[in-house]
Amino acid sequence: MLKYLLASLLLCLTLFQSNQLMASNINIDGNFNHKKHINFLFKKSTLPSKSVIKSNHLEWQKSQSDILNLGLQSTPVWIKFKLTNSTNEAKKLFIVLSNPLIDELSLYQLNANEIIKQQTIGDTQPLSARAIKDESLLFSISLKANSQNTILLKAKSEGVLKLPVSIWTPERYVQFKSKFNLLTGILLGFLLALILSNLLIFLLTRHGLFIMSSLYISCLWAVLTGLFGLSYRYFHLDTFWLQQINISTLLLTAIALLNPITERLLELSKNNKKQLKMIRITFCFTLIMILINPWLSYSDSLLMSFSAGLANLIICLCISAYQIIKKTKHAKTVFLYQASITLALIYSILLFNGLVLSAVTMHAVLVACFFISSIVLSYLLIWHFITQRDEKTQLQHQQLAQVRAKDTLLEETIKIQDKSQEELESKIQERTFELEITLRKLEEKNRELEEKNTHDALTGIRNRHYFDKKLSMEFRRSRREQTALAILMLDIDHFKIINDTLGHLAGDEAIKFVANTIKDSLQRPSDEACRYGGEEFAVILPNPPEEGAIAVAETIRTAIESAKIHTSAGIIEMTISAGVHSSVAELNNDPNQHTAQADKALYQAKEAGRNQVSSLANSSLITDNPQ
Repeated sequence: MLKYLLASLLLCLTLFQSNQLMASNINIDGNFNHKKHINFLFKKSTLPSKSVIKSNHLEWQKSQSDILNLGLQSTPVWIKFKLTNSTNEAKKLFIVLSNPLIDELSLYQLNANEIIKQQTIGDTQPLSARAIKDESLLFSISLKANSQNTILLKAKSEGVLKLPVSIWTPERYVQFKSKFNLLTGILLGFLLALILSNLLIFLLTRHGLFIMSSLYISCLWAVLTGLFGLSYRYFHLDTFWLQQINISTLLLTAIALLNPITERLLELSKNNKKQLKMIRITFCFTLIMILINPWLSYSDSLLMSFSAGLANLIICLCISAYQIIKKTKHAKTVFLYQASITLALIYSILLFNGLVLSAVTMHAVLVACFFISSIVLSYLLIWHFITQRDEKTQLQHQQLAQVRAKDTLLEETIKIQDKSQEELESKIQERTFELEITLRKLEEKNRELEEKNTHDALTGIRNRHYFDKKLSMEFRRSRREQTALAILMLDIDHFKIINDTLGHLAGDEAIKFVANTIKDSLQRPSDEACRYGGEEFAVILPNPPEEGAIAVAETIRTAIESAKIHTSAGIIEMTISAGVHSSVAELNNDPNQHTAQADKALYQAKEAGRNQVSSLANSSLITDNPQ
């Protein structure tokens, strides 16, 4: 008996549930023109279409509202309802899904479980696949007179599965769509006017905030066109990848643009360096998320955009609230446009998580928030610009008044200065004349000092310093004119013995004699005799005739050899050794190489027995007269 009671109860429950499930039947009579609120059955299933069509009613669920919003859902969802034509004529109907952001929507029209029509559309399908080019997902079906058909809709999307289904007669839908398009055009046109006005003000003022505001409102405008399906229909048509990421990327870009706008309006560079650093770090983070966004899947890009955008907005709101407490100018208005876009983002998060059902409320809230944010921002920027301009004008007036006062004071000062200028000029002329005389005397003294610095104090001929300068000059001339340059290096033989036996005074007199003998032996004004150091002498012979340098050295050697030098210590007889080098200066050589070659020749003469003239160009000694 208990078994029969339980079976009866189960049968009643089944019949009751079946009746409830079978309630999704829409009657099409002569007065029908549209129905927005439909009670339908739904189920999630990945089974093939034939299996779903033949499935038992017990496997379906009844919708709790006229709009099914399952949030981010990867599993396909099926919707089922019946249409009954109770008239005696065929009816043509539009089945409309008002959410254009469904990847793939398939319609199956059944008559006694036989498919009489099948069609698939969606924003991942080309626009040409749609029988009627409309931004909403629209199917056109026909019902025969006094017939009943079952309608199955299969929705699949990586994004939000929000399924607001409605049924229309073609005439009524055209009327509704005309009013809807007019209202949408007015709203989007107003936003477009704000964009153009901000851009025009930027071109006139070159103020960077207006171009950022224009970009910000452009992003919001593009987000709305994407939500309404207009971007898919009119702009990028079959560019499915762009259709997938445009809304999340544009919304995150708009939020990122608020950072530099907020930074400038609140003048954080002056008011708070820490908050400036915080808002810039947040901007960089959001910018990185924007760059990553195109490489993510549609659902991941939505989650990432909402998370990054909400974090960015919370930080901006906290900064604005802090500046309101500090009574910073424009802080309240900045907080208002930030709060409006934050409300839109929070509402979108609730919607995409399946917590909001009404599509009408969705469009109304988003449009209202976007409009408030755009209008408040545009008003704030114009107010900010006018305030800055007035402050600059007032500052210019103050500066002008200060300049006029300074000009008056300057005129009186100039009069006093003019009187003292004449006296000063006369004194300056006197001082200048005295200074010129002093400078002339100083120049003469400098010349005398320079001349003394080039002569050897003992011998009176040129010193080593002069020799180096003269050698560099003649070396450049030899290289430039390709003429020979000869260097003679002369050294007194056994001079140390003279110093040690006769004393330094006798040695000095011997050096003077040698210097005078060398100087008297030179015939040309361009030839220079210099004391190279100690008992060593050097002679510069520019462009000597062939064998002329050796002859000059031999003349000097012969004159000293034959002379008897009278000194305070007695008569001295002495000889000298000479080294000669004569060649044209080469580009890769330097003057010291000429001196080094002559010095080598001198060393060769010393090694050969002294009292000789030697030249490296001729390996044999010029004079073979060892002492």
